[in-house]
Amino acid sequence: MGYNEPAAATAPSRTARTTQSSGAMASNKTETAQQLFDAFNARDLDAALSLLHPDVVFEPVSGAVLNDGEPYRGKEGMHRYFTDVQAHWRELTVKPVHLREAGDAVVALGHASGSSFAAGALRDAPTTWVFKFDGGLVAHIQIFSDERLAREALGQT
Repeated sequence: MGYNEPAAATAPSRTARTTQSSGAMASNKTETAQQLFDAFNARDLDAALSLLHPDVVFEPVSGAVLNDGEPYRGKEGMHRYFTDVQAHWRELTVKPVHLREAGDAVVALGHASGSSFAAGALRDAPTTWVFKFDGGLVAHIQIFSDERLAREALGQT
């Protein structure tokens, strides 16, 4: 992978998290996205699955390498993603720094760090995650290493 994407290890403390630019209380969507980061960083697949729509589509940057360029689909796909992360990353952590709603989505800006078994390391790589929801559950996650691409995906050029 050697790029950036949700990952494991230590989650930032709740006091260090920034949610909305107004400083307002986090919405359910924002809190759900944060809980998903926490679950991934703890490698708690069951907690992560409880936040995901059964037909979730997950498009990590590493999918181009680890999943033949295809997104991970459904809960079975998320099982495979967690397995792929364990197999290819010695460690991988994500640190969302700023989460905010953008229409029906939550955009998280932050950093990814880790070391893979084969490709080397990445340190504090700028990363943007876009979470889209269906019925209160995360139905689509896409990860970008370029904020411009994330804006385009949201129709905000």
